[in-house]
Amino acid sequence: MKFSQSREPLVSICIPMFNAEKTITKTIASIIGQIYKNIEIIIVDNCSSDASVKIIQEFVDPRIKIIQNDEHLPAAENNWNRCFQYVHGEFIAIFHADDVYLPDMIFRQIEMFEKNPTIGCVFTQGNIINENDDIIGELKLPPEMTGSDTYTYSQLLNSILENGDFLLCPSAMMRRDLYKKLSPFRYEQFGSASDLDMWLRAAKCAPVSIINEKLMNYRISKTQGTHVLNWGRTHEADFFRVMDFHIEHNQKPDEISQKTMTKYNISRFGDQLLCIQNSFEKRDLKEFKDQIKNVHWIKYFKIFINNPHLINLQFLKRVILK
Repeated sequence: MKFSQSREPLVSICIPMFNAEKTITKTIASIIGQIYKNIEIIIVDNCSSDASVKIIQEFVDPRIKIIQNDEHLPAAENNWNRCFQYVHGEFIAIFHADDVYLPDMIFRQIEMFEKNPTIGCVFTQGNIINENDDIIGELKLPPEMTGSDTYTYSQLLNSILENGDFLLCPSAMMRRDLYKKLSPFRYEQFGSASDLDMWLRAAKCAPVSIINEKLMNYRISKTQGTHVLNWGRTHEADFFRVMDFHIEHNQKPDEISQKTMTKYNISRFGDQLLCIQNSFEKRDLKEFKDQIKNVHWIKYFKIFINNPHLINLQFLKRVILK
C-alpha cells in the first residue's frame, strides 16, 4: 500500500447511535475488520435506552471512543453534527449503526483520494440487506453516471433531478477541512434530506468520486427512523426541498435542461399522488381534499400530453431516503 509521503492518513469513522443493540455488534466488527487500520471510531450515543452502549464497551480496541449525550437530541442529524467535535482524522466518514462495511471499503476510498487529489468526497455502492442480513437488492448508479468515477456539481445535480438521490449516505467519506467548512447538516431547513444537501454543497467545492462497486451492505428495516418517517407519509418528501433550493441557487441555470426539469416535475407529481393515497388510507378526508386541490393537474396533464414517452418510466414510485 502506497500513500503520499509514505504515510497512512488517519480516518475518523463516526457512528451516531440510538438503540442499536440488534445491529451494532456487526457494524463495529465490520469496521474493526477493515484492512485499513489507521482509523479512530467515534460513537456518539443519543441516550440509548437499550444495551447498545454496554455492547460497545465489550469491544477491546483502543481506537473506539464512546461519547454519551447528556440529553436526547430529537433530530438524528443533530447527533451527526456532534461528531465533528471529536474527530482528529484527515478524512471523516459518518457510518450508520445498522450497516455492514466490507473489509476493503476504507482502503478503497483512501486509495481514491490519493489517486485524485482534487476530489473532496468519495462514495461507494452497496448491497441492500434486510433485518436478517439477507441480500434483497443492490444499489446502482443511473446509466448516464457509469463509465467515470469523478463527477462535478452540475453532473450530480442534473442526474439527481432525473433519477432521485443515489448518493449512498453511509458510504460518504469527506476531507476533514471540507466537512468543517460545510458543517452543520442543515436539518432545520431540509429535514431528513439534509445529508443530500451536504453532498451537493460539497460537490460545489470540489469534484465528487463514486466507486461503482458494492463495498458495503446497506440495511433496510421497518425500525429505521427514515422508514418510520416515510411510512404513510402525507407531506411532500424532504428531497424536493433540497432540490428546489439548489435549482434556485444554481449559478448556471442554463445547465439544467428542460428535459431534466420535466422528469423532476413528474417525480414530484408521483410523490403528490402517493401523499393523496396515504391520506385516503388514513381516512383523513380534510387532508385528502386539500391535497387534491393543491395538485397542479393542468400542468401535469400538459407535461404528459407533450411527453407521452415518459409515461412508461418508473417515476411514480416512492422516494425512500435513509
